[in-house]
Amino acid sequence: MMIDIDRLTNQIHADIEGVAETGFPLDVFPDEIQRIVYELVTYENFNLEYTASVVLSVFATALGNTHRVNIKGKWVASCGIYMMLVGRPGLGKTPPLNYLYSPVREFDQQILDKTRQEYEQYKQLQAGKKEEGSPEQMEKPRLAQTVISDFTQEAMLSVHYDNPRGVALVVDEIVALFNSVKRYNSKSNLIQDLLSAYSGNQLKAVRKTEDFPITIPIPCINIIGGIQTGLLYEVMTKEYISNGLIDRFLFVYPKNSKIPEWQLGIDKKQRPDTMARWTSIIRKVIDLPLSINEENGSINPKELEFSEEAKTYFFTWNNDIIKTVNGIEDDNEVDSRTMKLNGNAARLSLILQVMRWSVGECQLDSIDIESVKGAIRLIDYYEDSYKRIQVVADSGCIKGKPENFMTQLNDTFTSKDAETVGESMGISRRTVYNLLDKLCNSQPPFLIRLKQGLYQKIVKSCTTAQCTTAQSEVGKSIDTSDQAKVQSAEVQSASDAQKGGEDE
Repeated sequence: MMIDIDRLTNQIHADIEGVAETGFPLDVFPDEIQRIVYELVTYENFNLEYTASVVLSVFATALGNTHRVNIKGKWVASCGIYMMLVGRPGLGKTPPLNYLYSPVREFDQQILDKTRQEYEQYKQLQAGKKEEGSPEQMEKPRLAQTVISDFTQEAMLSVHYDNPRGVALVVDEIVALFNSVKRYNSKSNLIQDLLSAYSGNQLKAVRKTEDFPITIPIPCINIIGGIQTGLLYEVMTKEYISNGLIDRFLFVYPKNSKIPEWQLGIDKKQRPDTMARWTSIIRKVIDLPLSINEENGSINPKELEFSEEAKTYFFTWNNDIIKTVNGIEDDNEVDSRTMKLNGNAARLSLILQVMRWSVGECQLDSIDIESVKGAIRLIDYYEDSYKRIQVVADSGCIKGKPENFMTQLNDTFTSKDAETVGESMGISRRTVYNLLDKLCNSQPPFLIRLKQGLYQKIVKSCTTAQCTTAQSEVGKSIDTSDQAKVQSAEVQSASDAQKGGEDE
């Protein structure tokens, strides 16, 4: 019996690094990619969950518009994914981002050097033409860059126009994206463009230096950046939740927030050449050709369909989600994010297929069931992260408000009342419902749901500490200074509680 050394080594690493405790399904990656992740965790002290997630982003960026996934019928999606690395300062969000994106940045630099040389030739030809009337023609070179950090709408579209393969917005702190929208709010449609790009809709903008508006018929945009937990409330706002932008993001929030200690003597060990292997793999993906129509210059991405087995598995998984949503009677309790999971799952399926192809584990003519199963497991991980960061974000939304959210509600109130109070405090509708749900399920409960849309406060008589304890269940970082003001109410029996009023 032949032993797979790489797989056995990875299993040992998984036990040592406690991968099972992280919840990240690293085994959906090919063995060679797993080994690269483990080497970076061991020798560079990188966080495993951040590192593995950045790997997905780099593959998506390298692939760009060369291939797309046919999800169903005419629904075709690019591999573009939006991702936030969430964590406390010092946990190491930036290092794996810089390291793993190095091959893409190096490729950009090579293109820049080549374009500079072509531009010098172009200028010389233009000068010679003026002096001698030379008929020789040369098209003005266009600089095709992939990684950008300028979040203005014009800059992003301009770079993407010159590089139809796709672009990646890569930054240390992703809150800069949202702050840029505030600065240019009166004249920027950046957020709308990001929503449109995710959906595969054409982007268009007027560029001052051009006579005609630039158009990007098939956009492919990747976004990745870090954000501190204390700043989550700045991006988890009512505006970005209601317009669906937050629903498009995958969140990485490590369960272990301990910063790993540096290992003495690690530098004396003979290190494997991780960067050389990583660069070789990513360059193989970058070298995939982008099909371009010679007549009109339009691009023709290759569409990959699911194999029959993969399609059956994917559709069954999605239909289970649909059945769950169909069983919810109150529209207010339907989470819009749930209905967008299929889009990210399909994109991750495409990325995993390309990842496995890059190391010789599969073909690149369709998306097989192994990639689909892996993508769904990744979705489970990212959704668990999202649920946990909601607790932190909800706490931040309530923290520092002039009056406590619950203090402004009567002993018995409707969901509409809660929405109204939340809106007055700048708390999003989703955050309000998350808060109500957690306060109903906290131990001890602070609220009881009398029926759909109707709630009643349940607090021990003359005890404000109960309120503080219950609301702290929503997030450990909630400021308790205002919570002591929470209005107390008499405990009611279950029979009395059922006598509540009607829905408004």
